[in-house]
Amino acid sequence: MKKSKVNNMDEELIAWVRLTRCGISSERLLSLLRIYGSPQAIFEADEDSLLCVEGISEAHLSKLRKAKFDEGALKDVEKLNSIGGELITYFDERYPALLRQLPDAPIALYALGEMSTSEELLIAMVGTRRPSDYGRQVAYKLAYEIASSGGVIVSGMAIGIDGAVHHGALDAGGKTIAVLGCGVDVVYPRANSQLRERIIKSGALLSEFPLGVYPQAWHFPIRNRIISGMSLAVIVVEAPQGSGALLTADWALEQGREVLVVPGPITSPNFKGNHQLIKEGAQIVETAEDVFEALGIPKEEIKPHAEVTPKAQLQRLPGLSPVELKILEVLSKGERHIDQIVRETAMPISEVSTALVQLEVRRLAKRGRGGLYALSQEAVKALTAH
Repeated sequence: MKKSKVNNMDEELIAWVRLTRCGISSERLLSLLRIYGSPQAIFEADEDSLLCVEGISEAHLSKLRKAKFDEGALKDVEKLNSIGGELITYFDERYPALLRQLPDAPIALYALGEMSTSEELLIAMVGTRRPSDYGRQVAYKLAYEIASSGGVIVSGMAIGIDGAVHHGALDAGGKTIAVLGCGVDVVYPRANSQLRERIIKSGALLSEFPLGVYPQAWHFPIRNRIISGMSLAVIVVEAPQGSGALLTADWALEQGREVLVVPGPITSPNFKGNHQLIKEGAQIVETAEDVFEALGIPKEEIKPHAEVTPKAQLQRLPGLSPVELKILEVLSKGERHIDQIVRETAMPISEVSTALVQLEVRRLAKRGRGGLYALSQEAVKALTAH
C-alpha cells in the first residue's frame, strides 16, 4: 500500500480520513480492513457482504453510508497539508510495529513531526500532573539517560511528569513522541505550547483523533492504550492511587508490556501507586542501564549515554556565585545534609553555610525534616522548563 503522505488530495487519503471520522470502533474497522484491504473497497462493498462480517450491524452500515460522502474529510486533508502533517495508516511501514499487534489498534495515526521507522526503541514514561520535586528530577534524569542511549521516549505531553520526560529526552539530543488525547492541530495543554514545538522538530505528535477534536476526559484512557501499546515498556515515575499513570500500567500489563517502577519516599502519597506496583511484582528501575537490562538488551548494544549535568540549566538562574552553583548541582542529585554537601563540593563549611542561607533567601533551596536540603520548585523548573 502506498504511504499516505499529505502532498496531494488523492482519493485514497480522503477515504482513510473519512474512515477515521466515521465513529466506528478501531476493532470493527480493522476487521473490515483485513477483509477488504482498503477504505475505498469498504465504501464500495455490497451492504449484504458487509453485514456478513462478524460484529458489523445495521448501525455500522448507517455510519459507513454517511462517511462515504463526508465532505469534512476534504477540509481535514487540506488542513493536514497546510500544517505539514501526515496520516500514518495501519499499513504504513512507519506505523509502530508493536501497536499493530493490538486487536484495537488505531487504523491510522495523525502525525506532526517525523516518524522514522517502526523499529525504534520506544519506551514510555508516565506519571502525575502534580509531581514532587524529586519525581520531576528523576523523570528528567532518567529520560535524558534513556534518550542518550538511543531510546525514544513516549509520553502524553501533559504538565508534570510527562513534560519533564519530554524535556529530558530533547535536552539529551534524543527523540520523543507525544501521544495526544485531542487532534494534533489542537494546542493542549496551553502551558506546554513551547514544548509542543520542540517535539515537532525532534520527534512527533501522534493522535488517533481526527483534526479539530478537543480533549475530553474519556479520551485519555483511550490515548493511554496507545502510549503503552507502541512501547516495549512503561516506566511509572510517580503515581498516587487513582492516577491515570496507573491506568497506563494496567494497559501495559494487558498488552504484555514490561511495567517498570521508580521507587519513591514511603511517606509520600504521591508514590502509593508506585509501591503497590512493586508489591505486585513490578521491577524497580533507577538508571537507564536498569531499563535496558529489564528488557534483555545487552550492554554492548547500548550506546554510551552522556552524563546528566544540570550545570548548564542552572546557569540560566541569574546571579549565582560559584559556591551556590556547586551546591545546586549537588542538590540536583537528591536531598543532602550539610555535611554531605561540604564533602561533595569540597568547600569549607563556613562558605557552604553562608551560600545555603542565600539560596534559601532566594527560594532556590529549602531545608526539610532532619536538616536535609533540597532544590526548591523554582530551581527544579530551571532544570525542566524551556
